[in-house]
Amino acid sequence: MSLRDKDRLEKLLRLLTTAAANATLYNLEHLQVLRLNKQAMVELQALFCKNDEINLKMIDNLLIYNNQPVPETPPARRFIDALKRNGINFLRITAGIYNEELLGLINILSKSADRPVAINSSEHLYFGQLEVRRRVQGSLFPGWELQQIAAQEADHLLEIYDAVRAGENLDLTAVHHIVDGFIASFHHQKDAFMAFAPLRSMDEYTYTHSTNICILNIAQAQSLGIEGKLLTDIGLAAMLHDVGKMFVPHDILAKAGQLSETEWHIMQQHPVLGADYLLKTPGVPRLAVVTAYEHHMRYDGTGYPRSEHPWTQHLCSHMTAISDAYDAMRTHRAYDEAMDLDQITTIMLNLAGTKLHPQLTRNFIAMLRRLESPDQPPDTC
Repeated sequence: MSLRDKDRLEKLLRLLTTAAANATLYNLEHLQVLRLNKQAMVELQALFCKNDEINLKMIDNLLIYNNQPVPETPPARRFIDALKRNGINFLRITAGIYNEELLGLINILSKSADRPVAINSSEHLYFGQLEVRRRVQGSLFPGWELQQIAAQEADHLLEIYDAVRAGENLDLTAVHHIVDGFIASFHHQKDAFMAFAPLRSMDEYTYTHSTNICILNIAQAQSLGIEGKLLTDIGLAAMLHDVGKMFVPHDILAKAGQLSETEWHIMQQHPVLGADYLLKTPGVPRLAVVTAYEHHMRYDGTGYPRSEHPWTQHLCSHMTAISDAYDAMRTHRAYDEAMDLDQITTIMLNLAGTKLHPQLTRNFIAMLRRLESPDQPPDTC
């Protein structure tokens, strides 16, 4: 994204959110709202000079504009909050949009708890919501065998996590068995790690996601030359990184729409809850405790939990964040196909050095490219 387009997008978001605030305070027909709507239309037309459509996606609380991360400015933050209030994860605006349609978007962004607004797509505006389902990505890499293993182990992990939720002790031996199985499979199918489990329902997403992150972390670690006990510990840490979600109320985990501010605050406690649980569980590697606590921290110091003091994340936590970002972008949505490797590469390189560890991110992308084209020389990014 050019600097000019970045400025135009920030101005567009500022105009839209300011217009929405005025619409909430007064009404949609207020002169100030109409004036801001007109100015927003000017910025839209300027952005349409390069693209016939504008796609804004929410991925892990980041706003993505045409496959590039949007800087976290106050207007972007307000826009993200407005989308979350409405349960919107995707917005497409196409050239030819009418003033009335843009005014309808402002009306939706102005929605509040005491001011419900119907969300309807129109000729040049399309709204989408995340459908938490998995899609088999067999087109990128072969690997039917590993795909079946991932599916079976996700079912096994489901049983282990349900036992934890019911108050039983963590079956660490069973988790070890899953991780050891993945590591053994890698020695035979290093080019097949991207063949994930088949379609899963939303209630099973956490478990399937954990097996995906385990596969991705093991692949990253092996590409760095890590073997032996440390490799096993990294796999275990990945498999258990989200165990804290077992202590979040089920109605919050299973909620179809966006979480309220209170619910989101509760959800943000899961790294601390998970680390505390693992710390008290005999035999769990300390690396799993650290990773559970740190996996939502970011390279630039943002994310959660926040530390009042300088904090250096573990290598495994950085790898988990990278795997997490990749897995989120390979999630199929009802409104959009899962992203291809080029799209993911663009976004992840833009996140390198801010949200993600730069060197590890470049290594991850180089690894993906090698596996996609094994006969080609390695790409150093």
